[in-house]
Amino acid sequence: MASTFRNLTNQLLRRLNEVEVDEVSFVDCRGVQALAKDAIKNSIAKINAAEYEWPFNSAEHTQQLSIGQEEYSWPQYFKVVDWNSFQLQQSASLGVSHKMLSVISRDTYYSQGKDRDDNAPAGLSAPISVAQGHGNGYIVTPSPNQAYAIQYRYFLNHTALSAGTDATRIPDSFDHILIEGALYQMHMFRNNNEAASISLQLFQQGIKEMQGILINQYETVTDTRTLRVVRAYF
Repeated sequence: MASTFRNLTNQLLRRLNEVEVDEVSFVDCRGVQALAKDAIKNSIAKINAAEYEWPFNSAEHTQQLSIGQEEYSWPQYFKVVDWNSFQLQQSASLGVSHKMLSVISRDTYYSQGKDRDDNAPAGLSAPISVAQGHGNGYIVTPSPNQAYAIQYRYFLNHTALSAGTDATRIPDSFDHILIEGALYQMHMFRNNNEAASISLQLFQQGIKEMQGILINQYETVTDTRTLRVVRAYF
């Protein structure tokens, strides 16, 4: 579960011993309540910027390909893609099965595939490879000759909260870390440097704890020790 914008803002206001904001006046609130909203949004942004691949930002996208088109744009709020996740989707009507796409460099595509694809406006076949695009997107090759579908996984950028009912994707078990980040900004606004320093330290330590819980996980551990055989001669 994730907390709503108003819930987080009111948590922050309570920590500051300030009046909470109700649902009706949330959007147009002013003064310290408006500052509290900004502090919550900034803290969310800083947490999201700390890692490219927070699990709570994971997403999946299915792209319907167009005949003769090799280059496609990323979805809205895209941050970073898992290049090894591109998969041609099974379609009985198109005569294709699930198949992972190999990853090639853009230079390889330019030298070995672009001319071939550009000379086939009606497409060539089902794509077998994917490469990074020149702009904000990716390239599939060979050029599709039918309306195939591909699927891939990626990670989202954070989205700015607006309404009180908008929810952050950060799990509510980490609300205390998010609040410390917002407290740092509020204390700085009030020129309370001592309190700001404490909140910043707790916020930075909290992000490290999040990384330890959500990112630094190992499925296997390899023993790198070597066996030394000692022979005794008598």
